[in-house]
Amino acid sequence: MSPSEKNPVRVNLLACGDIGTAVALKLKAHGDQPLALRRNVATLPPGLAALAVDYTDPASLARLADHPADITLLTPTPPARDVDGYRQGYLRPVENLLAQWQSLPPQQLIYVSSTRVYGDAGGDWVDENSSLAPADGQAEILVAAEQRLLESHHQVSIVRFSGIYGRSPSRLLQRIARGQIVSAEPPHYSNRIHRDDCVDFLLHLMTLAAPEPVYLATDDLPVLSHDVERWLAEQLGVDNPQETTAPPGASRRCRNRRMQESGYALRYPDYRAGYGAMLDGLKAP
Repeated sequence: MSPSEKNPVRVNLLACGDIGTAVALKLKAHGDQPLALRRNVATLPPGLAALAVDYTDPASLARLADHPADITLLTPTPPARDVDGYRQGYLRPVENLLAQWQSLPPQQLIYVSSTRVYGDAGGDWVDENSSLAPADGQAEILVAAEQRLLESHHQVSIVRFSGIYGRSPSRLLQRIARGQIVSAEPPHYSNRIHRDDCVDFLLHLMTLAAPEPVYLATDDLPVLSHDVERWLAEQLGVDNPQETTAPPGASRRCRNRRMQESGYALRYPDYRAGYGAMLDGLKAP
């Protein structure tokens, strides 16, 4: 669906990676005006309007003054997985963008964050109204970036994606194909959303007249990691897989009621639908 049935919508896609590129291509196909913004534009699909911009550099980001947009989509990626990488990848671009917009009328921004901000809920449910409990320095950076945005005068929608899957090759599928799955104990709840639903939900948000400030974006079925992996082993024909220690990480069940109430219908409502489509794609000649 296009953000507008009448006039082309100008969308700046900052830090335009895999998901941002997919959003841009769909916008272009519907007659809108996406502009892909990233450090290296050489690998972007041909025909997609692009501009080389480094969002960690205020001088580089100032180039956006010549490219006004109706909506900015920021899909940051940390250059490293340590605290400094998260600071460079999440907090700095937010600070730079808000500084760039300081003298402008309120702008519309969709910002991609993570359910990592909730920390470990011990398997309990979390949603947009749950308290944030960052468990490490990286998650604290995510929370700080969100707070800067929510305290600004701009129209901001923060999208907290759960675990994104759907890209191939998948390290999870490769591990299970080798005959290794996580053990049932201790029980560990996991949450996920298919990459295609990430793309379509971001497009859906662009159509809303008054989007909410925060969305938890995940599929309909939080599930024990062991159950997912045992099902995948069966689908892959792996007999008697070896159970290994459950991966470290937070256990929580993410509720997507606000996402549903926005009018979005998931393409892949649970892991069976999403991974089933992936496996079908791998079998195709």
